[in-house]
Amino acid sequence: MIEKHPLLCLSWETTMRCNLSCEHCGSRCSPDIKKEDELSTKEIKAVLKTVAEDFNPKKIFLAVTGGEPLLREDLFDVMGEASKMGFLWGLVTNGTLITEDNVLKMKETGMSTVSVSIDGTEKSHNKMRRGDDIFKRATDGVKLLVDSKYFEEVEIITCVSKNNISELDDIYQMCLDLGVHSWRIFTIAPIGRAKENKKLSLSPKEYVYVLDYIKEKKKDRKNKLPVNFCDEGFLGPDYEGEPRDFLFFCWAGITTGSILYNGDVAGCAIIPRKHTTQGNIRRERFSDIWNNKYGMFRNREWKKKGKCKDCYYWDYCEGESMHLWDFEKEELKICNYKKIKEAQKENN
Repeated sequence: MIEKHPLLCLSWETTMRCNLSCEHCGSRCSPDIKKEDELSTKEIKAVLKTVAEDFNPKKIFLAVTGGEPLLREDLFDVMGEASKMGFLWGLVTNGTLITEDNVLKMKETGMSTVSVSIDGTEKSHNKMRRGDDIFKRATDGVKLLVDSKYFEEVEIITCVSKNNISELDDIYQMCLDLGVHSWRIFTIAPIGRAKENKKLSLSPKEYVYVLDYIKEKKKDRKNKLPVNFCDEGFLGPDYEGEPRDFLFFCWAGITTGSILYNGDVAGCAIIPRKHTTQGNIRRERFSDIWNNKYGMFRNREWKKKGKCKDCYYWDYCEGESMHLWDFEKEELKICNYKKIKEAQKENN
């Protein structure tokens, strides 16, 4: 049981609406989703005010996600208030709605970091994102962010799938050409639309190829761009601490919480909601939920079953990241360590 759980990161899922309908979206966002049940401007400002009262806002990073956050007309009104309260904040966006006007508003409302999703070269990115001009609009948006020189961190994040695994060098060069500060990589997980779109999933051998690629970039002294792997699960003794700059730990519900578009309070937005929602800020104060609930996140012994039960690495892994757990079948959807072992066995 984890006794200490300081709130260091709070994500706000602004909306489930999106101007795109990507093949691999873990939240199944789309242009067809309506505003119904979204937190109002007044509601989200009120909850952030209570968080600032009950915690030290200067120690909490607000991660603004969606859907596509830039679809909310009140985004900068809300984040301007949050910045005045003392919160630092950053944005995750598909990049297609970035303009000179909203780049200035990002600066004026205290945004410090921004992550733009680009999943390959032009053809593969447009295919994944289901549009003919998505790549150009996203890269044009990145250029505006970089050229402004307003922000501490402008990063590109890439979801690697079978569609783009052969393009890693091309994406790396694109990141250099755009002048971003870093490139963050993650891989397809069987959630949302990607769960049905199995043709996107990497084989164990391809998964290890991605890890090795990141390791080599990190070791290359000529590498001019920080390249990192997302916190996607335990990698085992041969890879832990190498593709990432830290050892695996799932911080959901321990230092990280989320306020979802409808006020539900969760660990993070990509964890299945049906089984893990802890409350709703329309009925409860966020600090009461954070301090008195989240038991399933802070004691994960309930996951110690099936193949996880007798695993030598349980104490290091505790059943992988929460978003990789199948709550219906009560088993892991993916064991990254197992994938690595399978690839190593195949290579031998």
